[in-house]
Amino acid sequence: MKTKKRIVAVIMSALCVAALATGCGKVNIGYIDQSRIQNEAPQIKSSIEEMQNKLQEVQQDGDKQLQEAQAKGTSEEEMQKLLQQLQMKAAGVQQQYSTQIKSKVDAALDDVAKAKKLDTVVNSNGKDGVVVSGGTDITDEVIQKLQ
Repeated sequence: MKTKKRIVAVIMSALCVAALATGCGKVNIGYIDQSRIQNEAPQIKSSIEEMQNKLQEVQQDGDKQLQEAQAKGTSEEEMQKLLQQLQMKAAGVQQQYSTQIKSKVDAALDDVAKAKKLDTVVNSNGKDGVVVSGGTDITDEVIQKLQ
């Protein structure tokens, strides 16, 4: 809960700074629902499915390698090293796809924000989000860009 309050405080501070930087005029704020984008945008859904398939392949390959190493009578220390290598490989796959997904969302978000002339865009996850009142929900437009 403390972390959530800190995040809200940081975002609100950033919004205040943005308001001051624009000469205390009207600040156009947009917001997105990141979970809806992940669940509804076809490009993102396919990237997530692709990542899950790749991770499953890595896990199956890892299980096979571990079984083969165990059958050969590999020492416990070597088994631990092999397990760490497999975990690093899985983490690398996950990082690669996470970066790819983030860049797709960011590109679509930037396009929509520029088209709507928004000064800033924040993440608002439904009822627990940052935006209480006002702002422009651009979630649907971002999802549309990610068709």
